[in-house]
Amino acid sequence: MDTSSFGFWAMIAFWASAIGGIVIGISWARTRNRNPASREAILRSLRARLDAGEITQEEYEKKLAAQGDTGRR
Repeated sequence: MDTSSFGFWAMIAFWASAIGGIVIGISWARTRNRNPASREAILRSLRARLDAGEITQEEYEKKLAAQGDTGRR
């Protein structure tokens, strides 16, 4: 293999890894703040914890407010 073909493949490898890194970085940034649990599951869990006495009414209301739900069930 002569040096000119090595340079060509090195350039291809560099740009492929640079573009791949950008794509992976954008993909990671878009999914970073997503919550895997559904909103309904979170609210059910909070209600169950309140009913079981694991959290107080004040904590329950704070967590509801953090979820953007101020209504009571």
